[in-house]
Amino acid sequence: MFYTQIQNRYWNKRKSPVKKASPTSKQLEVEDIQAKSSKLAQAKTTEYISNTQQVYYLESRLFS
Repeated sequence: MFYTQIQNRYWNKRKSPVKKASPTSKQLEVEDIQAKSSKLAQAKTTEYISNTQQVYYLESRLFS
């Protein structure tokens, strides 16, 4: 009797819930996304400036 009670207790035991991420890891993810976004914005700005300089140079040669 006692054995079956113990066995049933372990058999019907709920599985432990998945541990949720701590708030600090969420903040790290947000910071990582912001850093990637910032790098992308900086790269796009650099590309835009380079293209603008190239267009200025080519147009100045074309219309000189």
